[in-house]
Amino acid sequence: MEAINHTLSDAIGLVSLACWVVVMFPQIHLNYTKKSGEGVSLLMMAAWVCGDVFNIAGVLMQDMVMSTVVIASYYLLVDCTLLYQTIYYRVVYRAHLPKSPEPTEEEALVARDTRPSTHDAEQPRVSDDTSVDHGAADAGIGCMPALLAVVLSLATVASLFAMLFALLLSPPGAEPSKPAPRPSQIIAQAMGTLSAIVYIMSYVPQAIQNYRRRSCEGLSVWLFLLSLMGNTTYSLAILVVSLDPAYLAPYVPWLLGALIPCLIQIGILYQFYKYPH
Repeated sequence: MEAINHTLSDAIGLVSLACWVVVMFPQIHLNYTKKSGEGVSLLMMAAWVCGDVFNIAGVLMQDMVMSTVVIASYYLLVDCTLLYQTIYYRVVYRAHLPKSPEPTEEEALVARDTRPSTHDAEQPRVSDDTSVDHGAADAGIGCMPALLAVVLSLATVASLFAMLFALLLSPPGAEPSKPAPRPSQIIAQAMGTLSAIVYIMSYVPQAIQNYRRRSCEGLSVWLFLLSLMGNTTYSLAILVVSLDPAYLAPYVPWLLGALIPCLIQIGILYQFYKYPH
């Protein structure tokens, strides 16, 4: 029975891993196609990066297998990529967008009088020139931010391959070569607790931003669906092995960091339903 539980845990853990590997890509793609980062909360992304740092510290101090370290590092790199992309489109890209001159009162009246009726579909539409020529905007942006984006993207892909390679070398269920000293275990638990607190609170700014804007425009629903699936399966992979308190004790910070955000993620998914776009 114990062997069956471990096998089931490994299978569920792979599902969780698959969700977390691709969780950021829908949002990264949406930001790129829209050339905007307005939908993502910067506080949420900054909190994810901080949580990743605490998570890596806790993993290293517990002397876990190399695959765990590589996976944690991969999450950090992907989160940094999305954070940079969000800041890039909000600050750098927006600063180089061409600004349209304000029309005079006479020009506004002429434009209003000469605007074609809505039923005349064959006539060319008079544009207010509020649309953005993304190609022209891209040409005016300096090469350093774009170069950094390329480097981060390549590093993310490289770390993905490194993570998969490490998983092949370290099969699921592998144990660390030696137990970590007790002071390191205490500090690791503290890091895990900090990581859990940060992850729990990270979704709150996004929910508040959606509420204030009354919109989820620019936000990928897959970011939260995959996060919800990843957190749920991650918790199940731990709980299916045993419900013994002695076994669950070391996992408490990580379980809290996975289960409590599920409630907030469900709330954000409800906002997608309430604020259609």
